Amino acid sequence: MPSRRQCLVAAAAFAAKAKGATQSPIVLRYLETAPQDLFGRYVVDLLTTAVERSGLPLQLSAVPSFHVSQGRLEQELIRPASRLDLMWYMTSRSREQMLCPLRIPLDRGLLGWRVAVIRRADLSNWASPPDRLELARRRAGQGLHWPDVDILKANGFQVDTAEDSRALYRMLELQRIDYFPRSVLEVRDELSTFPTQPMMVAPGLALRYPTAVYAFLSPRHRDLVTPLTEQLRMLVHEGTVGKLFRNLFQSRLDDLDLSRRSVIQLVNPLLPAETPLQRSDLWWKP
Repeated sequence: MPSRRQCLVAAAAFAAKAKGATQSPIVLRYLETAPQDLFGRYVVDLLTTAVERSGLPLQLSAVPSFHVSQGRLEQELIRPASRLDLMWYMTSRSREQMLCPLRIPLDRGLLGWRVAVIRRADLSNWASPPDRLELARRRAGQGLHWPDVDILKANGFQVDTAEDSRALYRMLELQRIDYFPRSVLEVRDELSTFPTQPMMVAPGLALRYPTAVYAFLSPRHRDLVTPLTEQLRMLVHEGTVGKLFRNLFQSRLDDLDLSRRSVIQLVNPLLPAETPLQRSDLWWKP
């Protein structure tokens, strides 16, 4: 974590650089969030506050969404003529090598808490939570280029892939996969998009592996990592992040009743050594 002095030095250096280049703000472009994407709106709110409090000549700007996989989005951010400057996704060693992470877990670690979405017609097969060996005999679905694919495979699970979550729900409906592990932050909103509710959360089961969702900057904006990380750290320290998080997501966590679920603990071989796991104030606790 950068010191306050490092933050001030970096901020001053960037401000001087920006002033010398142009009087206009530096625009950080990100993909516009969908109306139902509560987590995305939460992230934008936090980043907007961090940018405003930094005192730097910056502004965030939403770019109309276009269909792109996570892998292609990474490549987009490193292109010299990129349309984007910023994204937020689960971290991995390779992602941190390509891009510039702001190492404050915006999800408070909850993207690594997963429940299994299943076909409602298959509920009898999930009436009792399967143990690790039984679950490993069933086929999971995950997105192409998602770090979760390698995490699940490293733990002995069978995984089929598709380009995005919409395609994976379709695979589940067509019985090409047995379950779709989804984060506890996103599953309720996703299932609400199915008017006939052919899908449901399997009762009594959860998976958990250590991970974090970070905001990632393009390498073009490496100078901004220290001052913006410091502002996010201050928002955590002041309690702003925890309060906003609880207001938006606590009811979702209560509905899933994680404390009463059988939790299968998994290892994450992709987790960077720099992940601040020792900072208890950054992580959600059941």
